[in-house]
Amino acid sequence: ALCMSCNDASSSDNGAPAATFSEIFDMMYPMSTNARCTACHSQPPNDIANGNLQMGADKDSAYMALVGKLSTSSRCHGTTYVVPKDPDSSLLYQKLAGNAPCGSRMPLGGNAFSADQLEMIRSWIAAGAKND
Repeated sequence: ALCMSCNDASSSDNGAPAATFSEIFDMMYPMSTNARCTACHSQPPNDIANGNLQMGADKDSAYMALVGKLSTSSRCHGTTYVVPKDPDSSLLYQKLAGNAPCGSRMPLGGNAFSADQLEMIRSWIAAGAKND
């Protein structure tokens, strides 16, 4: 029989449950984390300082700024930050993984995300990038 659940987007490639946006936000955004995305992306939009990506200071504003939204930066203009179910086409994932077609790896000047952290982000996007 065919495996009807083999392509279940609610889990990652290794069978683990997909990460939630709450987990992603808590890992990347607050000032208490190593990533500290908030240092630049909570500031007003500026093409040099944050690529015109303002994510606000809370989970809901960050979600609204990312999912299905297009970059307005001079380098990545028109590229979608998060394409639900398609991490490889999502600028957020590309920038964190260091393989974006434009701009620099994020966090700029900071430590790269670990393989486990990147997998969390990949799994969340692959599962539909829900605001969960």
